[in-house]
Amino acid sequence: MADHSPENQPEEASVEYAVDRAGVPAWAVSLIVHVAVLLTLASLVLDPPGSNDRRVTVIDPTPQVEEDPYIPPAEIVVSDQPTPDAGAVSDAGEGVAQSLAATVSELPSVPVEPLPDLTSDTAFEPLEVIPTAAELDMSIVVPGQVGVGVTGAAGAVDRLTGEIRSKLDQRPTLVCWLFDQSLSLESQRREIAGRLQTVFEELGATRQSTKKPALTNMVIGFGERVTLFTDSPTGQAEDVVEAIRSIPIDESGAELTFTAVIEAANRSRVFRTGRPQKNVMLIVFTDEVGNDQQRVDEAVHVCRTLGIPVHVVGVPAPFGMREVRFKFVDPDPEYFQEPQWAQIEQGPESFYPEVVRIRSGRYADESVDSGFGPYALSRLCSETSGIFFCVHANREHKGRLSDRETAAMSANLRYFFDSDVMRAYAPAYLPINELDRRIAGNAAIRSLVLAARGTELSPMEEPLMQFPRRNDGELVRLLGDAQKVAAKIEPKIDAVYGTLLEGLKDREKLAEKRWQAGYDLALGRVMAMKVRTEAYNRMLAQAKGGMNFQREDSDTWELVPDEDITQVGSQLQKLATEALVVLQRVVDEHPGTPWALVAEDELRMPLGYVWRELHTGVNDPPPGAGNGNNNPQRPDEQRQMLAPPKPRRDLKRL
Repeated sequence: MADHSPENQPEEASVEYAVDRAGVPAWAVSLIVHVAVLLTLASLVLDPPGSNDRRVTVIDPTPQVEEDPYIPPAEIVVSDQPTPDAGAVSDAGEGVAQSLAATVSELPSVPVEPLPDLTSDTAFEPLEVIPTAAELDMSIVVPGQVGVGVTGAAGAVDRLTGEIRSKLDQRPTLVCWLFDQSLSLESQRREIAGRLQTVFEELGATRQSTKKPALTNMVIGFGERVTLFTDSPTGQAEDVVEAIRSIPIDESGAELTFTAVIEAANRSRVFRTGRPQKNVMLIVFTDEVGNDQQRVDEAVHVCRTLGIPVHVVGVPAPFGMREVRFKFVDPDPEYFQEPQWAQIEQGPESFYPEVVRIRSGRYADESVDSGFGPYALSRLCSETSGIFFCVHANREHKGRLSDRETAAMSANLRYFFDSDVMRAYAPAYLPINELDRRIAGNAAIRSLVLAARGTELSPMEEPLMQFPRRNDGELVRLLGDAQKVAAKIEPKIDAVYGTLLEGLKDREKLAEKRWQAGYDLALGRVMAMKVRTEAYNRMLAQAKGGMNFQREDSDTWELVPDEDITQVGSQLQKLATEALVVLQRVVDEHPGTPWALVAEDELRMPLGYVWRELHTGVNDPPPGAGNGNNNPQRPDEQRQMLAPPKPRRDLKRL
């Protein structure tokens, strides 16, 4: 018989027995036990042992170097005159040392194709707008500045000191100094060599240090060939200055400017693609456009791809002109020292012609400042985040500049314009295929370019204005010959006028101020020329019908320009009114620009004519013969004592 005593029961039975002895039902005991087990398991899941020692897995993003935010200065005061010191310690203060590259762009920055060996496997989420920045990298380009006016190259170098310092704040920097070797730039090269010593001192490049210099330099010259004047990049300031001073004059007349830029960029490639990476800057000094402008696309591509900004210290392009008169004074005293005038290529400021050339014999025919540099060099600066400095010694001159006032080794530009005003009138610095699409997309732009391309309208050259009346037949013959001159140029005027009229339908669609001013000026001037020519012709036709003198001593009819246009018909009068309205719109909407200057000059010229009678003595008897005694000229006794004349340069090879 089994022993059922408490001592011989298993443990669970003992518990149950004890509970039973206490009067608790067995099912309640089972429920309590199971609930306790469930609670224990739940606590183990929700709060596992060692919960205070949590392990966190962090995905480390690609490290990014945080740059100090760029805070534009409230005001920059810059002197274009050389100062004893450069940069922040110069007379111009800290404003000069600030980065002057554009920091805000109205348009998104343009991504460029990076080099294959510079790409990485890191993936980024696409951005709605590509950000712009003050500094270049290999994939983002901030549009540069063009048309920054200065009176001397030294002033441009002072401002570039701030750009160099900005690059040095990021990482070690290589500056490539490229110099045009032409004779016309000889004095500027000497000036820059002297100025750079101060610049290097300001940048700390002249201090002795055991560390590898942060600023290194290369000096390159270009003429009919490209020459490296430093064996390798050097951090020694005195070597750079001496290399610039040693650049010889190239009298070939050729300037391979863009070839030199491409060569310098390719030589600098290792510093942009290697490790540690360096910043690279190209600074070009030239006073012409270059004989290899066809390589501008290649130069833009290589510099953008490597993230190399190109700064140019150049000259202002003449408004709508390719060539300009240049006041040459030989820097070598062994040569002829009097001023000589040469024709030199410094323009135009746009890729396609945008100005209909009309020879009026007035100020509108003269060269004036366009506000920008030659197109190809300006585009190179714009597309690589560089700066184009328009250097002219007379830039601060007010009013019309005379030949005598024009500084030596400078272009004969009669008027200059404020850089701040002209900034809104910059040409379109675009790849040619994109520029072609923009031109084709607007009839007004297309008609302007077509009218300006290869067109130079010459009004009647010295039109006959006085018609002496020896007899009626002779007077009619003179009037008829003058009419033939007018009739000969009328078809040319009508052809250009018809081309411009085709663009009138899209005139109101023009958004850019440059195109608005260009189209209106061309249309207004051609209309005015058409009115003057036809009015001249009709006034001659009226005179052939017969006119009577009002004074007894009158013997000559003179045609005088006048505001009165009522005598030549209502249709021509209407055209004259329209021409005046269009020209006045240019003056009102584009003040302080070359377009307004030319329009104002055009408005000062009356559109109509009136007849005036004179006494010229055409029918008077000839005066009696004089004695004809003239004092003979004394021979120049000193002629043979003068020194032989000094040799002159070939002005075509400047």
